[in-house]
Amino acid sequence: MKKLLSLLTALTFLTAAIACTEKEENSSSPAVPDVTVSQTMYKEEHVEFPEDKRFTEGLTYIDGQGVRLIYTDNDNNYKIADYDENMAVKSTTELFTAEDNAFVNFDCADDGTMIALVVNVQSDYEIGTPEYFENAEFTYELRKYAPDGSGETVIPIPELGNYYAPYSDVIQNFQLIDGKILIVFSSGKLIMDLEGNILETRQDGGFVSYCEDSSGKIIAAADTGYCYMDKLSLTLPENMTEYGEYLRLNLNLGITKGYGGFTAFFMLNGGVYGMTENGRLTELFNYNDSLVSINDYRSLVYAGEGKFAGISSEMDKTFLTLLTVRPDDYVMNREDVVIGLVGGINTMDQELVTMFNKKSDSFKAELKSYSEMDDFTAAVLIDDAPDCISYSGTYNTRRLNNLGAVMDMYELSEKYGGFKREDILDNVLEALEIDGGLYSISQTFGLTVNLGRSDYFPNGKMTWQVLKDVYNSIPEDVYFSNITGMNLPRDVFEFLCTSNLQSFIDYEKGECNFNTPEFIEMLEFTKTVRLMPEFDWQTFYDTHTDEEAMLFHMEDYHRVSNGEAMLTNDWAFSLDGFIELKHRYNFDDGEFTFVNPPSDNPNSQMQFYRLYSVVSNGKCPEGAWDYINFITSENFLTSYLQTERSFVTFKGAFEKINKQIRWDSENPVYVDENGVTVTTFTTEKPITDEEYNMALEYISKCTIPADYNQTLYNILMEEYEAFAAGDKTAEECAEIIQNRVSIYLSENS
Repeated sequence: MKKLLSLLTALTFLTAAIACTEKEENSSSPAVPDVTVSQTMYKEEHVEFPEDKRFTEGLTYIDGQGVRLIYTDNDNNYKIADYDENMAVKSTTELFTAEDNAFVNFDCADDGTMIALVVNVQSDYEIGTPEYFENAEFTYELRKYAPDGSGETVIPIPELGNYYAPYSDVIQNFQLIDGKILIVFSSGKLIMDLEGNILETRQDGGFVSYCEDSSGKIIAAADTGYCYMDKLSLTLPENMTEYGEYLRLNLNLGITKGYGGFTAFFMLNGGVYGMTENGRLTELFNYNDSLVSINDYRSLVYAGEGKFAGISSEMDKTFLTLLTVRPDDYVMNREDVVIGLVGGINTMDQELVTMFNKKSDSFKAELKSYSEMDDFTAAVLIDDAPDCISYSGTYNTRRLNNLGAVMDMYELSEKYGGFKREDILDNVLEALEIDGGLYSISQTFGLTVNLGRSDYFPNGKMTWQVLKDVYNSIPEDVYFSNITGMNLPRDVFEFLCTSNLQSFIDYEKGECNFNTPEFIEMLEFTKTVRLMPEFDWQTFYDTHTDEEAMLFHMEDYHRVSNGEAMLTNDWAFSLDGFIELKHRYNFDDGEFTFVNPPSDNPNSQMQFYRLYSVVSNGKCPEGAWDYINFITSENFLTSYLQTERSFVTFKGAFEKINKQIRWDSENPVYVDENGVTVTTFTTEKPITDEEYNMALEYISKCTIPADYNQTLYNILMEEYEAFAAGDKTAEECAEIIQNRVSIYLSENS
C-alpha cells in the first residue's frame, strides 16, 4: 500500500455514493457496484503513537508485516514504527538525523523498501525571519533503505533545483512506483529514476494519483475517472473510465494497491471502493454511515481484512486512527436528531454534523434541506418539522417566533443546561433577543464597515440630512465613492436603501415607510450623484498584469484618504480584517470615521450568516439543543477552521481568538516549540492597544442586523431599475415599493 503525501485541500463533498447503484443497467459508466456488501459501517478509534513521536511523516502497509508509521522524534531523528495486527507498536528503528532545517518526504514499497527525498537548507539569516528561506541555498539528496531500515544509500540530486523551488512549491505527492520516483509539486510534476536522474517533467496542473494494483498493473486516477497504463508516464490516455455520475476521487487520499480479493482501493468522495478482478467498483466503507469526517484525514491505508488505518486531525491535534468494520447486525443505538437547513446543504453543514456525531454518545444528527422558509413552515404545520432549523435573517426569527415555531433558548438552558445569557456578547444579545427571550443564535458575525474622512464626517453618525449637507459642502471634483466602493447609481441605491432596510421597515409591527418625501429624494439623488466613470472590469483584467491590477486597486483604495472620494464601503469578518481596513485605505489614527448609512439609529450594522433555532414541535429538542451547544462551544469555535479567526458570538471564544490574532500580528514569522518556522497572515503592522480598543468600541455599537432578504431585495431593485430607466417617476416608484413590501410583510409576519 503506497503512501500519498498530498497536501491538497479536499475539494469533494460527502455524498451518498451508493445512489449510483440505481443506474447500473443504463449507465455508460462501468463503475457501478455489482457485489452486494452487507456492511459498510466502520468503527473509528484512536491508537497510540510511539512515545517519542513529534511529527508524522507517512503511513504505509507492508504485506505480511502490517502497518508502518514513519515519524520524527523530539531530537529530529527520522524513524519507523511497525505495528502488530492489534495496532500496537512492536518495534521502532532509527533511519537518520536531519539537519536543523530540512524538508523530508518518504515512500515505502510493498516489500518495505523505503526512499526519502531530503531537501537541506543553508542560510546566513536567522531562522524565523522571512529572509531565512528567501536567501537560502538548497541541496537535494535521495536516501534508500532496506525493508528493515538498514543499508542506507545517499545519492545527491543536483538537477532537482532546476524544476522544484522548495520555498514556493509544496510537494503534494512523493511516490515510489514502477521502479521509479514520482514527485508532484505545486507548479509541476516529474519522474526520476532511483539514481536521481530526471526522466520526464511536466509543468501543467491537475492532480493524478498512481498505484500498482495487486497484479502489478499501473493505474492512474483523476478526479472523475481512471485508466490503466503500460508504464509510468505523466501523459495520460485520452479516454478515462468514469467512476460514476456522483463519484469523485478524494484528492487527499487517492488510490492504493488492493488486498483481499480487490486489485486496488479507490478513496472516493463518499467512501472507500474496491476494484474487483472483473473491473467493477464495490463500496466497502461508507464515511457518512461510519461518522467519519474524511476531510480530516491526511492518509488512509489498508490494515488487514476489515481494517483501515489513517492519520487524521481534529481540533489541531493529530491522531493515528484504526477503522474496523462493524458486525453485520450492528445497530447504532442513539436518538436521531434532524437538522433542517433552509437554502441547501453545503460542506460546512456536513462537517458540523459529522463532528457532532463523532462526539455525541446520545444523539445522531442528520441533515434535511428546505429550499425556502415556506417549505419549513409548511412542515411545522403538518407536524413534520426537524428538531433544529438553520436559516438566515433575524426577520425570519421574529416570524418563526410569532408562529410559535421556535423555543426560547434561555428556557432550554434551564431545563437541559448549556450556554447562558451572560456567555454571549452584549451587542449580539441586543441584535437577537426578542421580548427578553433568545430564539436563535449564530456562531459568527460580520461587520458592514463604511469609512469616511473625519473632516467630512466628524462623528460618523449620519441622517439623510447630514449626508446631503456633507455632499453639498465638498468640492465639486470629489466623487461620492471610489470605484471599488460604489461607481454605479444602483450601488448608491443599495447603500442608501437595500442594505439599510431597518430604516424603512419595522419587522416587529410589520410596517414600512417607503412612500415618504425622504425616500423619494433619495431616489432622485442617485440619478445626479457624482460617481467615477463606469468601469469595464473584464477588459481591465484582460489587458493588465496582476502587478498592474494590484497597483490600480491600491490607488483606488487611497481615493478616500487623499480627498478624491467622500466615503467607501467594505466588510470585516475578523479582528485582523477589521484593523487591516485602516491600512488598506491608507488612514492614520484620527483621519477617518466609521460612517453608517442614513438612519436615525446611531448604532451600526452586523451580519449573521447562519442562525440556529430549536423547533418547538420537533421530536428531539434536547438533541437539537445539544447540537447547538456543541457547535457554539469555546473549544469548537476557537479550533474549527471556519471559525477560529472569525468574530464569534460568545465572549470566551471572542476574547481567545482576538488574543491569538493580536499575538500573530506581533509575530508574523516565528519558530514554534517544535522548531518549525511558522508564517502568519494577519495585519500589515502589529495591532496596537489603541486599534484594539477602537475595534471593541465599534463592535459594541454594532447591534443592527443587516439582514439580506432576497425577496425584498428583488422587489426594491426591480422597481428601482424601472425608475432608473425612466419608466416610472420617483413618486410612482416609491408608491409601488410601499405597496409590494406592505403585502410581503402582511403575509410573512
